[in-house]
Amino acid sequence: MQYQDEWMSGQQEWKRREMKGIPASLGALWTQRDDSGWHYAVQLDESHCNAQGFVHGGVLMTFVDHAMSLLVWEAAERAFCSTVQLDSHFLNALRAPAFVELEFELLRRSRSLIFARGLLRADDNIVMEATGMWSVAAS
Repeated sequence: MQYQDEWMSGQQEWKRREMKGIPASLGALWTQRDDSGWHYAVQLDESHCNAQGFVHGGVLMTFVDHAMSLLVWEAAERAFCSTVQLDSHFLNALRAPAFVELEFELLRRSRSLIFARGLLRADDNIVMEATGMWSVAAS
């Protein structure tokens, strides 16, 4: 895929956003906003693969933690949040190149904790499922 500022996936338009720190190792974060909120994706290539030629599980875990944390941060009205627990299950091996999208679900929120679930999809395949808990700092 040629890197550009906008990209079409099906009928959806995505905007490219550069990241900093560890998430920058994923490349750009692709973003989309609609009536239901923010959506996130990454375009993975051979540099994200393990020795067997599949996308490395740590790459998927980095993406799911970062993208879910952004959505939790939005749900917490942009209060400081940190991942307390993140459980992941790899469901299908993934070969690059692959455009991987996060499907997010907020499960529960208390005053100081948010519980959420995420599915990573590449085309029509679910490649990973994650559930987690985030601490929300008092405002």
